Amino acid sequence: MTRRSAAGFTVVEIIVAMTLTLAVFAITLPFIKAQTRALGVSAGRMDADQLARYAQRAIDVDLRRTTADAGQPLLVHAGPMSIAFTANLLASDTLDPGASEISAGAPTTLTESWRLANAAALPLTARTFPTQDYLAADGTISKNETISYYLTADTVTGRSDIYVLHRQVNARPPVEIVRGLQVPTDSAFFSYHRPIAGVLTRIAASRLPLYWDSVAVDSVRAVGLRVAGYFRDKATGAVTIRTVQWTTMLSNTAARTAGTCGAAPAAPSSPATVKATTSPAKLRVRFTWNAATDDGAGAGDVRAYVVEWQKVGDLAWKTIGSVAATRASTYEWQHHVPLVSGSYQYAVTAIDCGGTGSTRATATALTLP
Repeated sequence: MTRRSAAGFTVVEIIVAMTLTLAVFAITLPFIKAQTRALGVSAGRMDADQLARYAQRAIDVDLRRTTADAGQPLLVHAGPMSIAFTANLLASDTLDPGASEISAGAPTTLTESWRLANAAALPLTARTFPTQDYLAADGTISKNETISYYLTADTVTGRSDIYVLHRQVNARPPVEIVRGLQVPTDSAFFSYHRPIAGVLTRIAASRLPLYWDSVAVDSVRAVGLRVAGYFRDKATGAVTIRTVQWTTMLSNTAARTAGTCGAAPAAPSSPATVKATTSPAKLRVRFTWNAATDDGAGAGDVRAYVVEWQKVGDLAWKTIGSVAATRASTYEWQHHVPLVSGSYQYAVTAIDCGGTGSTRATATALTLP
């Protein structure tokens, strides 16, 4: 009986099949590699974009809740790489209806204003804050905290333009928000804008930083953010940077200017006197001065000018009247006084909407024969 051989592939058939398989792999492999690279680039862009948007949204949410009690600064510090502002974000119970969130049992260092007893340097500055305890309308400690955001170098990357974003409440330890933010050496993370002739205009970088006790900080109405996320592919070394440009309006600044004020206004400038004799016994003195920088510009909170005079050598100034601020460039006061020999001085003080006065601007003494 003859045994039939088992069915199978010949060597030639196996070689042909392997050749065809290798040819298919050779054709499809570049396509697969290209798709893998494209997926990696897309993932890198997404990661970089998420870093930037996460940082931008965190700051934007807090900035939109800025608020302050009377006499309390709304914007505490305005720098290119750091910012500090006042907001009522957290309460320990339901007795603070103005707070955005409630965390039962939270310490007062997180739910009340920064206390003078805990004063410390603001992040990235040498300025100590606060210089006083801020009170609410009922005389209790204000519920508005000081929120600081600032950037420090991200040393893990080995690049000098990559930073870490931190958030700090009052003098509490800071919390790391996100790493891998890129800030070019010729740029800034924060920018600040004030209205000029009805148009928001960026404050020059050369004028930064601004602090709560300056005149210019009262004029800030919006904060700009340039947030760039950085991603480096470990496999290829490719770097992806995605940038988000954003402007956050400080929603309470308009109402604040109308009812409460921040720093004291700047003094009027260039006071001068002109005398003219109108009768043998009377002297008419014309006193002129230029408007303060917060009259129609800056904080826009000057409400009046108080005019004073004194005989040189007297201990006290005498108030002779006030002039309503009308956003004019110059103001004038005419004073009729007895013609008595001696030296006299005239001075003017700018008063803001909260009743706070500037330093006294004094004219050169007027001497009568």
